[in-house]
Amino acid sequence: MDDLIVVGAGWAGLTATAFALEKGAKVRLIAQGIGSLIVTPGWISVWDSATGSLEESLVRLTQQIPDHPYALAGIDALKSAMAAFDQLADDKGLNLGYLSDANFRTNFAVLTALGVVQHPFSVPWGYARSDQKSPLFVGFEGWRDYYPALTGPHTATISLPVLDRPWDATPTDLARAFDDAAFRAVVAARVKPHLDGATSVGFPAVLGLENPVIATEDLSERLGVPVFEIPTLPPSVPGTRLYNKLRRYFLDRGVRVQVGHPVVRGLVENGRAVGVEVAAAGKPQRFYARRIILATGGLYGGGLFSDDRGRIWEPLFDIPVQYDPDRSRWFNENLLDPCGHPVHHFGVRANHDMQPLNAGGTPVAEGLHVAGHLLAHPQLEGAPPPFETAEGVALATAYRAVTCALQD
Repeated sequence: MDDLIVVGAGWAGLTATAFALEKGAKVRLIAQGIGSLIVTPGWISVWDSATGSLEESLVRLTQQIPDHPYALAGIDALKSAMAAFDQLADDKGLNLGYLSDANFRTNFAVLTALGVVQHPFSVPWGYARSDQKSPLFVGFEGWRDYYPALTGPHTATISLPVLDRPWDATPTDLARAFDDAAFRAVVAARVKPHLDGATSVGFPAVLGLENPVIATEDLSERLGVPVFEIPTLPPSVPGTRLYNKLRRYFLDRGVRVQVGHPVVRGLVENGRAVGVEVAAAGKPQRFYARRIILATGGLYGGGLFSDDRGRIWEPLFDIPVQYDPDRSRWFNENLLDPCGHPVHHFGVRANHDMQPLNAGGTPVAEGLHVAGHLLAHPQLEGAPPPFETAEGVALATAYRAVTCALQD
């Protein structure tokens, strides 16, 4: 029997697995598919629009809105989660090179493909220099995932050998090519004549799949100016890097990783969650553990289901969902509303031990914990939109869930 089963392979599921592994637990990770990492930029947003000291803003938030996931998990859980993630990212076997403010004071300023600035808290190495002045933005001939003219006025479009074929190269194709020093030498030679006084160079975020820090530093040395990455359309290479490296890290340390195996039902005996039932050829298989963490995501991640009558439900353990039954109020009129949409706030309620609650406010089952986007977010004045806190909430609640699940 496992100590812990984690269901889901997004930010919350992967980091919960990493945190539990660090605590010495025997862990099994089960997921229907690769989580949200490959469609996100790969950075960690704690609270993008927070003003002043980030920590002070978070403390005020938890005091004013006690039902917010940050308040449930606690700021200490967020800090511990970030410290644990930074230590993991610096592991020589991963070499991810994430950067953040250990004092929780400020966010980074990261330039996006449309030339606007986002403010995540922790960023992969390649994003960290995007606030340079007078950059040159580089695109690739025939590649449709990044158009440098949308980012800024000083641009260059160069040809690449890997694109000399009758089909598009994927972002990961390019990333693998940038892992090769000879390929980087060709790129640098073709970019250098276009510098024209530029003090830095921005590339689409494809600078290496295995060794992005080495690739970025090598290009910087060859060009003589700092090099940085710019987020592109999905699939995200920084997100794919993180997923691939974490999966390999888990397998090397004995974690059972089952991706592509959807959990179809949670198993509860005498009021206690004891395992999960997983779809398989022939008949479902059952896996048992002392504790279970659900990190299956919200409506978009498949952790919640909905129908055309406005009903939303959690399909595995039948956990009650907090939502508005009137579908006409799920979305705002503006698709790109800066506040997001009410539907993004729907989810399950939990207590401070990250145990999901029933309608009466008591735990649905002992031994069951939840983390990440599955959790409800209060729709109150002063509460940040969920997408501004997405990865921070995932890490904080995953850390708290693991801590409570393994404490005894």
